[in-house]
Amino acid sequence: MPAFWAFVLVTWGAAAWLGARRPEPDLYPFLKRAWPGARYEAQGAGRFRATRDGALLGYAATGSDFGYGGSMTLAVAVTPDGRLHSLAVLEYRDTPDLFARARGLLARLVGKSHADPFRVGEDVDAVSGATFSSRGLANAALAGARRIAERAPLSVPGSQAVELGGPELALGALLLLTLLGRGRTWLGPRGRRALRLVALLLGLATLGFLFAQPWVTAFPARLLAADWPAWRTHVYWYALLAAVLLSFDRTGKSPYCPWLCPFGAAQDLLGVATGAHRRRLRAGLLFAWVKRLLLWLAVLLGLLFHAPGAASYEVFATLFRWTGSSWQFAVLFFTAVAALVARRPFCHWACPVDAAEQALRPLRRAVLGRVGLRPRPGRSLPMAAPVAAAGGLDEIERFRGRALAAVGLFCAGLLLGHLHERFSAQAAVARENLLGETFTTRGQR
Repeated sequence: MPAFWAFVLVTWGAAAWLGARRPEPDLYPFLKRAWPGARYEAQGAGRFRATRDGALLGYAATGSDFGYGGSMTLAVAVTPDGRLHSLAVLEYRDTPDLFARARGLLARLVGKSHADPFRVGEDVDAVSGATFSSRGLANAALAGARRIAERAPLSVPGSQAVELGGPELALGALLLLTLLGRGRTWLGPRGRRALRLVALLLGLATLGFLFAQPWVTAFPARLLAADWPAWRTHVYWYALLAAVLLSFDRTGKSPYCPWLCPFGAAQDLLGVATGAHRRRLRAGLLFAWVKRLLLWLAVLLGLLFHAPGAASYEVFATLFRWTGSSWQFAVLFFTAVAALVARRPFCHWACPVDAAEQALRPLRRAVLGRVGLRPRPGRSLPMAAPVAAAGGLDEIERFRGRALAAVGLFCAGLLLGHLHERFSAQAAVARENLLGETFTTRGQR
């Protein structure tokens, strides 16, 4: 196992290095479309001045920010009075779903001043189902305008303020509930089960359906690509990452999956009436490797293409946002059916969170030993469903286990199809003229 994870880190590092060597965007084609026939003078720090016959037309620069799954770089042109004149996408590393609708959002920004508020959902209409990415596009445009105005170079207004809203408060409350309930012997088994049920239902209602911000592989992939967004504007994602990877008890296990995961709670609810929570799936070792390989491949491709937004293959957002590829919707369907007869099938088959969390358990236990805390062994859980004594029932259980294992492998194949589609589309987008598809200026609104 250590050899495999060493191989993973080496290959990810090589992919990140190759992805970082991709060329920077060229601003001159944008300038020629924003002000045809003008003279363009570089002013340093990536800023340009456009003039025609000695008259000042405006200024241009690039602005970058982070969307739901990756960074975006815009070309920004402003008039002499500081109003947005033209916009276009130069680099796009966010989820492919938003790209087709990006031009409409940019057109709604044209005419705004660098001093105007750019709050998505209040001052700017968001793209439906993509609020976080819409905010990233708006902030990238504002960053470029502010660079030109030399008010706050290379920054976004309000970047010194910590953004705390509903998602952050909900996650904090759930983490506190988990801290109060997990491993507390004075509560008793029934009390802990009841508290865990409350935490799961609240996580499903808030992190799942209300705010629709479940775990995405894209965020840690961005960090591996040395793409670190400001913590003040991404408190939620850093806290969620810490909850999954850094928080653990004396067994070395993270509380996220059993206590907080909204998608895990959704699977549990589907199986309540049928008693599916008492039936565990077979082939644990096989699917442990399936999860590891899927996670390795997705992050590797995200780093290599320098597009971590395309690395997310889990179906969490497919349920809560009702967006995703046809491959993901198919996996969601099979997961829902399987959840009626067995406990948390997606977690067992393909969950990237579980793959990362399990990989860190030995390290966590080693840390506990180093600080003088003797790790407690976790409960030994059977990987197969309970087998009835009667021969006929025994055969039924075996058939059910094999059938579900086959469905799990089929779902893993569907996720490979999803990754192929996403990165094929990403490669096509890289070859296409992003500027030509997203360029918008006054008169094109």
